[in-house]
Amino acid sequence: MLEMRQIQVFLAVSELLNFSRAAEKIHLTQPTVSGHLKALEEQLKVKLIERGRRGVRLTPAGELFHPFARRIFTLQERAAKELNLYANAATGNLEIGGSNTSGEYILPALIGHFCTQHRQARITLKIGDSNSITNLVADGELELGLVGAPAPKNEFNSHRCLADELILVAGPEMVTELKIPRQLTSDNLRKLPFIIREKGSGTRRTFEKALAQLGLNYLSDLNIIAEMGSAEAIRQALKNHLGVAVLSSLAVAEDLENQKLIKLQLPGEPIYRPFYLISSRDRSLSPLAAALSQFILKKELPADPTYPEGHRPRPAV
Repeated sequence: MLEMRQIQVFLAVSELLNFSRAAEKIHLTQPTVSGHLKALEEQLKVKLIERGRRGVRLTPAGELFHPFARRIFTLQERAAKELNLYANAATGNLEIGGSNTSGEYILPALIGHFCTQHRQARITLKIGDSNSITNLVADGELELGLVGAPAPKNEFNSHRCLADELILVAGPEMVTELKIPRQLTSDNLRKLPFIIREKGSGTRRTFEKALAQLGLNYLSDLNIIAEMGSAEAIRQALKNHLGVAVLSSLAVAEDLENQKLIKLQLPGEPIYRPFYLISSRDRSLSPLAAALSQFILKKELPADPTYPEGHRPRPAV
């Protein structure tokens, strides 16, 4: 087995052609340099360096070995550098997942800010409903997921972080046509044409829990006219006057500002939905994933929408 110190000694001597200067360069004594070189030659069973009246020179075997030694030493230095960068989370590839809302409206900005601090990091974002992202993390295909529903504690490390308000919205024409009051009652809700998210969506689960608190039998008490797989699909349906829907305030912020959609006041308390940063209990996070995890857990959503005192969760540590 070739030793890196022996290769370093050979390179220093072969490039300087002087034992004293080679020893000084690599901070060894001259006898130690001679000893390392002799051990390398014995292991390779060839003479690499000759010392004669005209000084030090490479033998033909030394000439042959030199480019290989340089390549070995360069690869060793590069490997050490890459591993050091990896350990400090400054480089590497990482694939993470986000539920539809977090993946479309939260994670892109967070990943962008993170990558400005870790410019050699390459992060790929996969978007799906909360169930599918949770399953991918469980299967080891993703290291991290930011989802809108808690994951089983016995299988996942789950950190509650960030928050979002779910609001009821509709297009202006729909509000006028159905004469929908801005302040709704439980009876009003039963009559509205609802478009809802698909099963497995964190938005849907949170809305179902809120309906139960209003005395409604989950979604069976509502007039469901359509079920769609993303907030974006529902946004477009609402703007085409197809119904009403409960969506993330982040997803419709621009539509509300442009008055393409109108916020309707749900009965009861506002619905605040936290997000959960999850990872598998059976897998240790890579340094890059651990660094991104800490970065996300220290963040909060912008002040818009405004959260009443006590509703905005503090960033997890």
